[in-house]
Amino acid sequence: MHHLPIHPDAALCGQVRQYFESAGYTEPLITSRLGLAHLSEFELARARRTGRPPDESPLDVLISLFLAGDFVSPITFGQHIPEAAAALLHQAQLIHTEAAGICATLHLYPVGTLLIASDRWDNPDGTDSGAARELVYPALNPNTRRFLELLPTSPCEAFLDIGAGTGVAALEAARHGARHAWAGDIAESSTVFAEFNRLLNGIDSVTAVTSDVYEQLGGLTFDRIVSHPPYVPSILPRWVFYNGGEDGEQIMRRVVEGLPEHLRPGGLGFILTMGSDRNGRSFELRARDWLGDASPDFDVAFLLHRTISASVFAARTNPGQVRSQEEFVALTALFARLGVESLHQGLLLFQRRMGKRHTFTVRRQMPVDFTRDDWEWLLRWEAEAVGPDRTERILDTPLYTGRPQSFEVRHRLENDQWVPSGYTLQIDRPFIADCDAAPWMANLIAICDGKSTGRDHMKVLQRGGVIPKDTPATEFAKALAGLISGGFVEVEGFRPPQAAG
Repeated sequence: MHHLPIHPDAALCGQVRQYFESAGYTEPLITSRLGLAHLSEFELARARRTGRPPDESPLDVLISLFLAGDFVSPITFGQHIPEAAAALLHQAQLIHTEAAGICATLHLYPVGTLLIASDRWDNPDGTDSGAARELVYPALNPNTRRFLELLPTSPCEAFLDIGAGTGVAALEAARHGARHAWAGDIAESSTVFAEFNRLLNGIDSVTAVTSDVYEQLGGLTFDRIVSHPPYVPSILPRWVFYNGGEDGEQIMRRVVEGLPEHLRPGGLGFILTMGSDRNGRSFELRARDWLGDASPDFDVAFLLHRTISASVFAARTNPGQVRSQEEFVALTALFARLGVESLHQGLLLFQRRMGKRHTFTVRRQMPVDFTRDDWEWLLRWEAEAVGPDRTERILDTPLYTGRPQSFEVRHRLENDQWVPSGYTLQIDRPFIADCDAAPWMANLIAICDGKSTGRDHMKVLQRGGVIPKDTPATEFAKALAGLISGGFVEVEGFRPPQAAG
């Protein structure tokens, strides 16, 4: 059951927004009042919530109604909410009165500078709201927060969010650089909420559309296509926002398959998701396969956040939560049939090339403090590293030593002597990397001072006998490119985020 009016009034929505702002219903003030670092930490599950401050102000009453979803007594409501504001909330169908008190018809909360509405998760008395099967899921959770934090904010003409739910990503894009944004979702209820949220925030440059992936978008093309699709393998029926199909990849796969038709040259595909390595083929290579004949036009990068073995995933839903025996058996059989070895959560990126150049496919491990700047740097550098001028760029540009890192030497016992048997470079920024290395790499990294070029360093290493005098410049540049991609060495003009100095 969805309580929003089908055709909400723009003027009325504007008045509602102004009232909530005047009452201090903003993220900084709410989090301060609740003692939270971020509003996404608010516990939606009523049974797991701790106590909240009493209703002592208009802000407290709005928190009780629209964030916590509780009843508020008419006396308390009347003490803190002016009559004109109460009439406005009733007229907008945001509250109604029951025998137990006054309650909100939906959840309404700030997300950054936006005010976002979504379905109630439950009734004020804690019973099921009856909307669960087609619930417009709250944008108030850590995964959505992460999605929004990582979204591109550079200016573009056309932006599309697939599986938009409340429309929050399209609204954010319209606020930060997109000339026009589309919010597409298969559920009509999501379209209604996205349109309401557009009006609520006074944004004209967003179009909410009911569409099964690209189905209702015709021949439209976009500079940015983003999605945070359902990705959980769904053996048993669940909510529409949860169901990623049998293997969890069905919606994501259709998003990727449509990129060749709908993503413009130079455009970006951005999917926060989970996918699997299967039968020895990595997730990012499988995702490249979905591009079909257009694959040579795309770069593919998978930035890994967390890996879960197939057996562990089949056994539990979340840490500490064991699956039912029925679901465990079904998932185990499914993974065996599909050849699933491991599942990986992270950010899947597609960059459509402009002009003629080679493309790349990479996987990187996210650091704990991973940001939008990190993935933007990665795409920019990797495109340069496969470009026609790569060798000259690396050899004729000053190089720097990367962030703090380690160089480990492994030894083995031979004839009663410990002799070096292997070398490993390790670093945790811009990405977590642990790779085999040659001894000369440690020498090189130590002398990159930002003054000498790659060609200068090659000559120094040759004169010192560290590398052979006949080492081809192209081979040296190729090895350097790998060190730069890992962050062990930095090149002027492409230094990664948070570079030293």
